[in-house]
Amino acid sequence: RENCARMQNVMDFLNGALGVPAMPQRRVVPQEFRRQFKVYSVACANNFKPNMEEGDKILLPSSAFHELGRMHIQYPMMFQVRNPKNDMKTHCGVMEFTAPEGNAYFPFWMMNELCLNNGDIVEIKNATLKKGTYVKFQPHKTKFTQLSNPRIVLEKALRAFSCLTKGGTITIKHGKQQFYLDIVETKPGSAITIIDTDVNVDFAPPKDYKEEEKKAKPAAAKSHLNDRKVQAAPEEEDGPPAMMKGWGSSSSDRGSSSSYFKKLSGGQTLSGRQPKKPVVSSLLKAASSSAAAKSRSSAASASKKKSGGGGWGGGSSKKPGSPGYSFKGSKGHSLK
Repeated sequence: RENCARMQNVMDFLNGALGVPAMPQRRVVPQEFRRQFKVYSVACANNFKPNMEEGDKILLPSSAFHELGRMHIQYPMMFQVRNPKNDMKTHCGVMEFTAPEGNAYFPFWMMNELCLNNGDIVEIKNATLKKGTYVKFQPHKTKFTQLSNPRIVLEKALRAFSCLTKGGTITIKHGKQQFYLDIVETKPGSAITIIDTDVNVDFAPPKDYKEEEKKAKPAAAKSHLNDRKVQAAPEEEDGPPAMMKGWGSSSSDRGSSSSYFKKLSGGQTLSGRQPKKPVVSSLLKAASSSAAAKSRSSAASASKKKSGGGGWGGGSSKKPGSPGYSFKGSKGHSLK
């Protein structure tokens, strides 16, 4: 370009010296497309198709096509869309140039993104975007992450998109379900094109993930308090609760702490439950029953000694042949 400019200056000088009229200069072609349109939902278009709601492509009038054709712009065409009322911006591509003059048709999710209604004014200008290398999404709902393969679903949906803008929100469809994803981060710029490029995709935790965690925390805290109440040891009624002592505790400490364990003498455990058969009480009952049996057996033996009966016919005062006389036979039979 510099050489051409120098040659042009030389030619102008020679033409002026020779009296030749100078050549008319070429008209400078503007390189920026900036126009305002009335925006409507793509569902209002005469040639509406269901796939027009998917992706980020819009419909422009044919006059925009002729104006863009005279410019040196990047292909495929990218545009920056701005709402003059709130200065919200996003980027998009173009699908067709079949809209009526002065109108533009947008997907419904893009109108919601920019807070636009049918008939509002929107500003559209051409943009040159770099090819993206990295993008990070944040789903609004955990249902998206619970799909069998969310990356494949996202990859299929992004085929209908031409560019992504940091801070924006896109809408993708999977069957009858509709998911919203925030664009948290993009590289190498705040707006990138994803056409004919390899992009590394990452996911941030869903928005409702923290809300579910907060709801679960109070329930967990209540259950933890209930567990502590059940497992807590009973306190002293007349004084503070006793503390556990080590091997070197004094007798006075052991005496004070013994009142703490008196409350467990009724068979209650630390968890507050009543055991089926208290071990201490059963042992005491067994010992008392064995002592009573011994006392009864000793009393019976003493009474036998006094009466003189210690065996078969031993010490009997009755004469033979009398009705109560017993004799031990050879085979252990008693004879009367």
